Amino acid sequence: MYLAGRGPLPESARGRTNDADGGGGEVVADADAGAATPAMSANVLYLGLTSLVTDVSAEMVASVLPLYLTARLGFSALQFGAADGFLQVVAAVIALLGALLADRWRRYREAAGAGYALSAASRLGLLGAHGWLPVLAWLGADRLGKGIRTGPRDALISLSAPPGRLTEAFGLHRAFDTGGALLGPLLAVALLGVAPGSYSTVFTAAFLLAVVGLAVLVLFVENRRPMDDALPPVGAPPEVVGALPEVMAASAGGAPRRLWTPLAALWADRALRRLLAATALLSLPAVSDSLLFLALRHQAGMDARLFPSLFVVESLCYLLFAVPMGRLADRVGAGRVLLGGQVALACCFAVLLARPGHGVSVLALPALLGIYFAATDGVIAALTSQTVPAAARTTGLALVGLVLAAARGLATFGFGAVWTRSGPGTALVDALALTLVSGTFAAVLLRPFRPGHHSSARPADAVPVSRLPAAEIPAAVVPAASAGARGRDDSLARGLRWPAGPRVAAFVVVVAVCLTSVIAVSVRDGRREAPAARASGAHRAAGAASPGATHPVPMTASLPALLVRPHLLVLDAAEGAGFGRVEAADVRDPTGPRAPTSLTCDRVDQRAGRGLCLTDDRASARAGAAVFDDRLRVLFRLPIAGLASRTRVAPDGRIGAATTFVAGDAYNIDTFSTRTLLIDLVSGRIVADLEDFAVTRGGRRLHAIDENFWGVTFAADSDTFYATLHTGDHYYLIRGHVRDRRAEILRDGVECPSLSPAGDRIAYKSRRSHGFAPATWRLHVLDLATGADRALAETRNVDDQAAWTDNDHVSYAVANTGPGRPLADTWTVPADGTGRPRLLVPSAQSVVTVAPPASG
Repeated sequence: MYLAGRGPLPESARGRTNDADGGGGEVVADADAGAATPAMSANVLYLGLTSLVTDVSAEMVASVLPLYLTARLGFSALQFGAADGFLQVVAAVIALLGALLADRWRRYREAAGAGYALSAASRLGLLGAHGWLPVLAWLGADRLGKGIRTGPRDALISLSAPPGRLTEAFGLHRAFDTGGALLGPLLAVALLGVAPGSYSTVFTAAFLLAVVGLAVLVLFVENRRPMDDALPPVGAPPEVVGALPEVMAASAGGAPRRLWTPLAALWADRALRRLLAATALLSLPAVSDSLLFLALRHQAGMDARLFPSLFVVESLCYLLFAVPMGRLADRVGAGRVLLGGQVALACCFAVLLARPGHGVSVLALPALLGIYFAATDGVIAALTSQTVPAAARTTGLALVGLVLAAARGLATFGFGAVWTRSGPGTALVDALALTLVSGTFAAVLLRPFRPGHHSSARPADAVPVSRLPAAEIPAAVVPAASAGARGRDDSLARGLRWPAGPRVAAFVVVVAVCLTSVIAVSVRDGRREAPAARASGAHRAAGAASPGATHPVPMTASLPALLVRPHLLVLDAAEGAGFGRVEAADVRDPTGPRAPTSLTCDRVDQRAGRGLCLTDDRASARAGAAVFDDRLRVLFRLPIAGLASRTRVAPDGRIGAATTFVAGDAYNIDTFSTRTLLIDLVSGRIVADLEDFAVTRGGRRLHAIDENFWGVTFAADSDTFYATLHTGDHYYLIRGHVRDRRAEILRDGVECPSLSPAGDRIAYKSRRSHGFAPATWRLHVLDLATGADRALAETRNVDDQAAWTDNDHVSYAVANTGPGRPLADTWTVPADGTGRPRLLVPSAQSVVTVAPPASG
């Protein structure tokens, strides 16, 4: 959200007293007095509709883009900050060039149409861009199109607005623009709800909607030519007054001799230079809202499907506060409101430093950002409109927008660099300090823009009557009036020429085709994602199955007899009342009768007389960890946020690891987020969170935006552990140390590791991607000493953390499909890649081999 993308809000001429020279009582022409104002033109409304539909398309992409770049393409905070900042500056530079060319060539509709078409094409290009360079190229094309269309579009609005309603015309366009910013993220949320993790659905729908917006421009918007109405602002320096005839020579049939002549004229204005310096200072700490929302998700564990809603809250707060902030600026001064915006920005960093959780605290950041933009963007635009000559206002606004975007781009890049090097906490502290320092210096520069100051900015198009004969006052200052008519008709429909004929028919066809295609793509991608959703929730849904289901395994074994000799602990995987119940089986006859226990778990593990049982309640999205002893008696219970995923106990039974889903419930989609905690099984308390560990890669600290840990497995010393670290599209195998709170990356492509009893090999599942379809996995074994990697004889999809039954075999659960079958069976296969899979324990998952306690 930056000025170059929001468009200018120039002030209309108002009647006031000219006291810029400290005395004088010259009366300024009143644009509204005693005249009936014409109705709003159709061009303004159609340009607003174009922006509404195009902004829905743009904000759909913008709201999912942070997750797409970080979760799918693996961008670091530095890479994301650099890309976002660079693209902001590109858009502002192109907007400035577009404004200069618009003032020179006057081909406004054609230039704006080219920009809208390029932005629409970029949405389609994102569908086929799978690497970071193609993605950045298409994002650059989108910003290029945005920059090209901004100046010509604003020129069309100013040329199409009826006399006396210029500010209202831009305000109406801003309302359409903000409406699109609200609807876009909401539509993205809806599409991700239909097809979770399917960014292609969002990009396709965004392209089709952009085509609709382009159709409005091409079919209904008419070109306009400027009138010879350029006048210098009151009190403008001689350099500005002398340059304006050349700047506006095109209105008499010519054009400035040099493209940059308007810039030279504007730079001669001292007040504008002061405003540019203040704008740069205020924007230096203004980090991109996308990067701040990523920091919020990193701390709060927000569901990726709800991530676009942060942009909705921000836009809504902007819409609610934009007009009150403008009125407040008129009363207390623009400088004070801009400094108030800096306070809101400082509060944003303070909220993130407080490590927000769920609920109201999560909404505080987007709300504060909306207030910040409401207190800065519109106010800066108004100050620029009052400072820049009316003849070159589009160029002046684009110049201020360039400075604003450059400063914010530098802020985003710097924030990402500090995050990558020192972590998000340090970046937030530095940003907060910079906000306070830059605000202090900006307050000095903003003094002339406060009420009562002798050099306060004046409207650039206020013209003293005593200096010009009435016949020479341009129509833009004195509106046309019918004899004896007074007042204003605010009806938007009055005088509006509604289109008819072939253009309307063509537009209806375009809308019908595009909307039908959006619905078809959404339904198709939703069906494509459905198998993943069904597979991830199958074992949880079974708990609600009919309690009268027939159990395939007899529960006739003696539990006390099994617990005193080597045995297996398993989770019942048959639909019915016993689903998830912990049961004991004879290790010598795992397919035989089993003994039921009083424990019910979603995941279970036990070592050296201590066990860990994870359960969850999907209604409250809360998990529970129960610590039990060798007699299966519960010793401690701990509440944990999320849904149960993985658990492992160290060989000495003193510490265990519990992984939960805090967002999503499956590893084969992009919308999950995990949390892995280490639990002291002796005292029954949580001792560490893996996200707080210092992770290094090649000796350098890693500060990933989207860290997810799971699949912990402990070595014999119970201090060393291995686990999976997911960031971007990488699934790293890490080796960590509990006491030192540190870990190092060993290699990529390893999920759910399981360390062999000898400690020399890792069994893991290797991901197989299938385009937009859900991922599948195949079991592998990795030799830690030699790096040799071999696939095992099991070729079915295995979404489980394997367990070693001995030093030569691994076991794992395989999901079943079809009526009348258990949800899963546990199988075993040799660890050297030979042999064939064989059924180990039917109707069971999470199988644990338990040795009896030592006698004496």
